[in-house]
Amino acid sequence: MRMSLKLSAFLLLSAATQLFAYDDWLPITPEDQKITSASANGADAIILYHEEVSDDNARHRNVYMRIKILSEKGKNQANVEIPYDATYIGISDVRGRTVAPEGTVTPFTGKVFDTTVVKGAGIKFRAKTFSLPNVQVGSIIEWKYAEFWDDFLRAPHWTVQEDLPQKHAKFAFIPISLKGIGEYVADEHGEVDDRVFYSLQGLADAKAIKTLPTGRIEMDLKDIPAFQEEDFAPPSAVLKWRVNFYYGTSKMLKPQEFWKQQGKYWSKEVDKFIGHPDSAVLRDVIAPSDSPEQKLRKIYAYVQKIKNLNYLHEKGGLEEILQKVSKEKRSVETVLHTQEGYRDEITRTFVGLARAAGLEAYEMKVADRDEVFFQVNVPNPLQLTSELAIAKVNGKEVFLDPGTPYCPFGLLPWRHTSTEGLRQMPGGGAEIAQTPAANYKDAISKRVARLALASDGSAHGQVAIGWTGVEALEHRLSGFKTDEAGRKKELEDEVRSMLPPGASVEQLQANGWDTPEAQLSATFKVTIPSFASATGKRLLVPSNLFQGAQRQPFAHGERKQPVYFDYPYYAIDDVKISFPATMKVENLPQNQPLKTDFSFYRVQRSNDSSSFSVTRDFAIGGIAFVQQDYPALKKFFEGVVTDDSESVVLTGGQ
Repeated sequence: MRMSLKLSAFLLLSAATQLFAYDDWLPITPEDQKITSASANGADAIILYHEEVSDDNARHRNVYMRIKILSEKGKNQANVEIPYDATYIGISDVRGRTVAPEGTVTPFTGKVFDTTVVKGAGIKFRAKTFSLPNVQVGSIIEWKYAEFWDDFLRAPHWTVQEDLPQKHAKFAFIPISLKGIGEYVADEHGEVDDRVFYSLQGLADAKAIKTLPTGRIEMDLKDIPAFQEEDFAPPSAVLKWRVNFYYGTSKMLKPQEFWKQQGKYWSKEVDKFIGHPDSAVLRDVIAPSDSPEQKLRKIYAYVQKIKNLNYLHEKGGLEEILQKVSKEKRSVETVLHTQEGYRDEITRTFVGLARAAGLEAYEMKVADRDEVFFQVNVPNPLQLTSELAIAKVNGKEVFLDPGTPYCPFGLLPWRHTSTEGLRQMPGGGAEIAQTPAANYKDAISKRVARLALASDGSAHGQVAIGWTGVEALEHRLSGFKTDEAGRKKELEDEVRSMLPPGASVEQLQANGWDTPEAQLSATFKVTIPSFASATGKRLLVPSNLFQGAQRQPFAHGERKQPVYFDYPYYAIDDVKISFPATMKVENLPQNQPLKTDFSFYRVQRSNDSSSFSVTRDFAIGGIAFVQQDYPALKKFFEGVVTDDSESVVLTGGQ
């Protein structure tokens, strides 16, 4: 968004004033000192005070956090992570201190590290990390920092709920205000953003938010319960109490009309970017005799080879590119000429070339459901984060994602299935539409094991795993962020997590990393020191080698949150274990298949004189289950865990 030079001096003055005022620590009250784990309902720590002030005039967000440690486990709160988007956001003025129970103050004088943090499901982000000193039970720790950004407005998202209970939380937002400077703020369509909107999540009372005569927006809350994380739940950003702000115009007062108008703007922008690509490019890509599907596949393969600027893994590469292209007037011709572009630009290039080849192709902009669930009644265009392509082949629509590296033709990443957004229409403009539902047949993994069991209960041999569809794509995208050694370690760690404790795993080979249409596969040498357990002359051998699947994820009788799987999937196991000639099978358990409307599980076990074999099929066909579905889901997984826990009994051959 363009800003005037007259505004720049005002911003600098405001920023300096904010930082100076931010230098003080709040006094610690006697009431805070008296809080114990018992008075905090058994919590390991409690947030005494949490404050965030976002100022779009100063392009700063100041954060203040004060926590009291109530148990030994709570001391982990001294290891602080400040996640941020390094592409657009900077972190400065990190300060902290520890106040001992008797009042001794130890300032933080250590180093703040900039690291890559890995969370569940392999999600990675940048974070400033540091550890506060001399922390003990009863200590109060606190820290502050400032975020800063440039060249755009950043209406905040208040994450009201944290993983700890909060005694007091205050939030403030100072929207852009140019009154008296003689300027105004306009969006990319020339419409004046003359007001601020917000949507509530989990907070039923909008009266908690107050707008002052100055335009400052505030919220002051006390006694906020902790957010309770549950396995297999929707993204926490969807569940935690939140307030999401965004700038807009009076047209946003009617969401349906807003999305219709937004669709027109976006569709025109897409068509302008596409323009009329030079058809000469197609001479080296397609042949006149190709069928429509062959043309689409060849164009798809061509654009996927274009350097994708969103997926650069060389350090500092994206920041340098951003500086270089920030002032360029870009188009499909730019992408074709430079052979590089952002993911959405590559998608638009595919659509443009498909149209130049005489094919019917459109754009669609969707919400990535690993981050947000699209809400049509919230007229915030920032919900829509990624562009896809829709092409017609033999009268049928095919949804494609050429902007995601290694994504095979005809497959969508799981984040882009079962979601919504705006799609271009044949007659012009755009309308709200859905992407295809996720399908378990699009995410298949097969594990094959051939092991030899020794008389002492140890086992050794090889495990081979093949991934197709979404499973292969997720591994390729994760592997793209590292080198060969990193990919090897990631796969070894994954296989080790599947096997019994103490197993050693060594990758022997891996194939298919760079071939999106092919299966990704890897073979491993494995040794399991105590696979079977001895009881007298008998050995009890787990019939399920991949014991990582045995844990019951839904052991609790009640569920607070909906159950949410990232994607449906199908897992196949083929295991054969040979045993010493002095032994024989005494008992081989057999079980009935389990089947519901949303899942399937079947195990078949057989044996001969020197080995036993286990084949296992497991499928989950849905992604979202509301609380009333939980009992059936829990019952199914209980049956799976019970069957997987069965042992094959071997006895000596005397």
